[in-house]
Amino acid sequence: MIDQSPMFPACANGCGCLTVMDVVRPQRFRQADLMVDETDSGAVLRYAILDTAPEQGFDDLTALASEICDVPTALVSLLDSDRQWFKAKVGFEPRQTGLDSSVCRHVVREATTIVIPDLTKDERTRDNPLVTGKPGIRFYAGAPLATCFGVVGALCVIDTVPRPEGLTLRQRTSLERLARQAVLLLEARRDSMDLRELLAAQSGADAALSVSEGRWRQLYRNMDQGFIYARALRDKNGVIYDWRYEDVNKAWGSLVGIDADFVRGRTIREVIPEIEEEWVTGLARVVDTHNPARFTSRVGSSNRWYDGTAQWVGGDDFTVIFHETTARVEAVRRRDALLVLGDMIRDSLGTADMLAKAAEVIGVAVDASRATIGEFDHNRERIAVDAGWALPSMPPIGGSYRFEDYGRIREKLVQGETLIIEDVETDPRTADAAADWRALKARAVVNIPVKVEGRTTIVLIVHREEPYAWTEDEVAFLRNAADRLETAIARRREEERQDVVNKEIAHRLKNSLAMTQAIALQTLRGDASSAGLEAFAARLQSLGAAHDALTMGRWKAAVLTDVLAGVLDSVGVRGRCDISGPEIAMGSRASMSTSLLIHELATNAMKYGALSSEKGRVSIEWRVDGVDDDGELILEWTERGGPPTVASTRKGFGSRLVRLGLVGTGGSTVRYDQTGLKACFRASLSQVEQA
Repeated sequence: MIDQSPMFPACANGCGCLTVMDVVRPQRFRQADLMVDETDSGAVLRYAILDTAPEQGFDDLTALASEICDVPTALVSLLDSDRQWFKAKVGFEPRQTGLDSSVCRHVVREATTIVIPDLTKDERTRDNPLVTGKPGIRFYAGAPLATCFGVVGALCVIDTVPRPEGLTLRQRTSLERLARQAVLLLEARRDSMDLRELLAAQSGADAALSVSEGRWRQLYRNMDQGFIYARALRDKNGVIYDWRYEDVNKAWGSLVGIDADFVRGRTIREVIPEIEEEWVTGLARVVDTHNPARFTSRVGSSNRWYDGTAQWVGGDDFTVIFHETTARVEAVRRRDALLVLGDMIRDSLGTADMLAKAAEVIGVAVDASRATIGEFDHNRERIAVDAGWALPSMPPIGGSYRFEDYGRIREKLVQGETLIIEDVETDPRTADAAADWRALKARAVVNIPVKVEGRTTIVLIVHREEPYAWTEDEVAFLRNAADRLETAIARRREEERQDVVNKEIAHRLKNSLAMTQAIALQTLRGDASSAGLEAFAARLQSLGAAHDALTMGRWKAAVLTDVLAGVLDSVGVRGRCDISGPEIAMGSRASMSTSLLIHELATNAMKYGALSSEKGRVSIEWRVDGVDDDGELILEWTERGGPPTVASTRKGFGSRLVRLGLVGTGGSTVRYDQTGLKACFRASLSQVEQA
């Protein structure tokens, strides 16, 4: 197996490998033309790898090297007697080049990592054809592939622009570690060939005993990749129905999450009862075909993905070398989901159709049990949830929900912060409401709020049926998806409402003109004096404040706080008024009526009430009583610090405005107390919100 001739002197541990000095000896090259001598070409030939098909393990190493070092090109380069051949490559078209084009030969000669920031300025490479001609490479870094027979090549990274800073310490260390992984793959390949020869020469218990011994066993047990040595089990008809773990390495236990000592001698069906059939008969099929089988598959019970190769080694025995790729596979799946989401948003006709399809794409991308959209109702502190997408086992969720029934979650969403809960039954924010969450079969929750003009309007809702630790990548994906949905929803709703808004503006303009005419008639009737004209102008100004608030809401709604602030600013008393209450959206009719009402109360307070006194103040507070269609807005005006008030005997237009209340339908109560005027106005919340 191992050549013990003087050409390959044994090292101190007797394994037959070269010593360190033998590996780094510079005389392995002819000084005249730097061609690899017979010893080195013989080293690479021992692995029977030249001109073989691509292998996932090597491909992954070059992909990682390219990504870690932030370069477009990475190669696993192996040096033959007259060429360099690439077992794996990223960003480089040729499969091989002559040695005159090889920069990796310098790595092989010096047996150490080489970094060349600018190839045109290094005497070793400035005349290299790949530097002077196409593709015009300028930066190079290579780590040696140091095997027990010598340095057979390099794992290198290349760029077409100089990099004066070279590699960072982390990048260089990572490149060297990846090179060592490439050597392990080479050794595993050679040991697999050695194993076949061994099994072909021996049989029965002797063969099994030999398989359990030797240098190759020490190699695979120390590998970073998972390793399985298995034996296919057949029924009386010779059909494979299961396979048994003969041996596994420590990395197998770490990757699969099962004690390695537990599985030896057990079948895969015994170890993982819910295992998919492909992991049983699919892998063992290599003992019938004698052809290697590459795979990227998921173990459903653990929801983990693995990438590797199964290979026949003789009789009914086979080996599997693999590594976990869950993060990579899920990242690709999330990336593809965003692409699909973008196409869907572009092509879907209606908002409802788009949301239904988007929810499914998002839910599947993160292996959720449910995904949907909720719309905030700030007036009632509720959320209206769409049916969305869910697994068949999940109960329907469409409907309106009170936040307070599901724990302390509303405040965080209102502030625009993502809500992440791994288990609603143990999280202090939701534990007291666990029964309501159980009714939805939601144990793990992510809510992504979307704020428009500083206000949370939409929430992306994602649930899992079991407790789950959400990853940073999953949450980042959900935030990205929520942003795209918000943009699409806003655009589509604007399109759907555009005709309605245009008609509304025309309708409101007519109403405003009619209201202006009514104000003029009521204010100036029999009083065309300068005082009457001044009162008329002031009322028009308050009406203008309502228009400003509606304009900010694009004529769909104004916010009560903005309406009040606009009127009080217009009469110069905003700083003497205390305003407090929940956020209330008001339709155009309520906005204009309330503006005129507050203007009348403020001017009256300035003339006769609290605001006529230097220390007087006004408190304006409001709240919502009841829920849904039965909700009622209650606004209270309280004056204090002014002179005692008495009921007015004059019943003018101002008194009529006060009696008409918030929406022009009444609901007003006024008291003239010794401490100041107090008024209470009530209106149906549905009337307040009505456009």
